[in-house]
Amino acid sequence: MQAILAIYLKSLFISAVLVLILSGLYMLGTISRNYDKPLSVRQNKIFDILLIDILTIPILSFAVLAILIILKSR
Repeated sequence: MQAILAIYLKSLFISAVLVLILSGLYMLGTISRNYDKPLSVRQNKIFDILLIDILTIPILSFAVLAILIILKSR
């Protein structure tokens, strides 16, 4: 049981890092393209990205968990 929990936590960390890197790059691009728009529009886009991150990280972590389990079984 603890081995599966350790693998899940590892997959959660991997997916969080991956999603945060990709969303950070997307945020930089969005901010640079929409620099002339009001602050509230830019903040709304950033909040949207953060909400997408919160929803995506757990789903992606289960996919990474499956990959890690397959690699560990070999």
